[in-house]
Amino acid sequence: MRRILLTTYGSYGDLHPYIAMALALKSQGHFVTIGTHTHYQVNVERLGIRFLPLKPGQEDLGPEENWIHQSNNPKNGAEFILRQLMFPYLEESYQGLVEEVKNSDLVISHILCFAAPIAAEKFSVPWLSTILQPSTLLSAYDPPRAGQALFLDHLRFLGPNFFKLVVRFAKWQTNRWLDPVHAFREKIGLPKSEKNLLLEGFSPLGNLNLFPSQFASPQPDWPKNSIQLPFPFFDQEESGELSSEVKLFLERGEAPIIFTLGTAIIRLQSDFFNHAYAAVRRLGRRAIFLVGKEPHGVPAAAYTDPQIQISAYEPFSALFPHGLVIVHQCGVGTTAQALRSGRPQVLVPFAHDQPDNARIVESKGLGIGVSVLSEQKIFNALEKVLGDANYAVRAQAFSESFTSQNFDKEFLAAVNRFL
Repeated sequence: MRRILLTTYGSYGDLHPYIAMALALKSQGHFVTIGTHTHYQVNVERLGIRFLPLKPGQEDLGPEENWIHQSNNPKNGAEFILRQLMFPYLEESYQGLVEEVKNSDLVISHILCFAAPIAAEKFSVPWLSTILQPSTLLSAYDPPRAGQALFLDHLRFLGPNFFKLVVRFAKWQTNRWLDPVHAFREKIGLPKSEKNLLLEGFSPLGNLNLFPSQFASPQPDWPKNSIQLPFPFFDQEESGELSSEVKLFLERGEAPIIFTLGTAIIRLQSDFFNHAYAAVRRLGRRAIFLVGKEPHGVPAAAYTDPQIQISAYEPFSALFPHGLVIVHQCGVGTTAQALRSGRPQVLVPFAHDQPDNARIVESKGLGIGVSVLSEQKIFNALEKVLGDANYAVRAQAFSESFTSQNFDKEFLAAVNRFL
């Protein structure tokens, strides 16, 4: 039995892959700890996984309305998250990790957990980095679609040499954000890093890319020690079963269109469900709206419409295969579940990795992107997807490519190289 520490920050989409890894390790008899925001303690401990609270938690971040919109701003959301939400707690996070890291045989960390690799380096503990989405690798050979620079999409024909300059500029621009990290490393006696620790902060030991080659194939400028794995699926917040209300709705009619904004974007004030309701009414289709625990912008008429079923949350793995089309925000976890379901998609990205995940799905002919959120745009995209059976055929074929994949087996084989 080995002691293994996993650390992550972010939304449920950032927590769930680490729970999947923890459960795989736990099944092999390892003693596993997840370190993350304090408000995820119940989610982790109910699965029999040891929990380590890390700063910042909700009690540190304050009311959600003070930061949720800024953190999901397409242009400067990433900078705001790092400089305003994460780095002020870097030293406290490190102090909370020290004893755990010193007693661990391996550390596996999320890209936002800067304190974890610092502690691992300080105490000479093996450390693996992880990447949840291809856009984080910032390849010049397969340049991501970035919300703050969508115009670059039209310059892809210029090829890798041009985008190597773009990547170099991105590293120069973001490196100034990292002054608190460099200062803290110096404070605890670690050497100055010459790398951009946001865009190049990969482990020299191994980097786990938690998405399969069917989604994004390896590129020449990926870290040399990258190990590509299947998607790590986990979505059982309370149970893996559909609610009785949703089961009954599914039994009573044709397959519905499923609308969701995941677990982070759902918190924003947006007109997504207003536009969705108007679009499905025009189409004459049934729909399921996953609206979160504190719904925003859901029209009152939707609650009494027999063609609409509203639910706070349903496990995507159980629900999506019953859908006709999945309309979603393109977080990588939601995207992975939609791909596995074999259903065509309508893609409504907001920020961060979402525009690039949408690009990938579109490029494979599995869905249609909506660049501007409106009733007409959603209606047009749904009408096109529903009117062309090839979208459903391709989506089902892509789903079947996952059938031979076993995340637990491949992940454990990768980790065992370092234990």
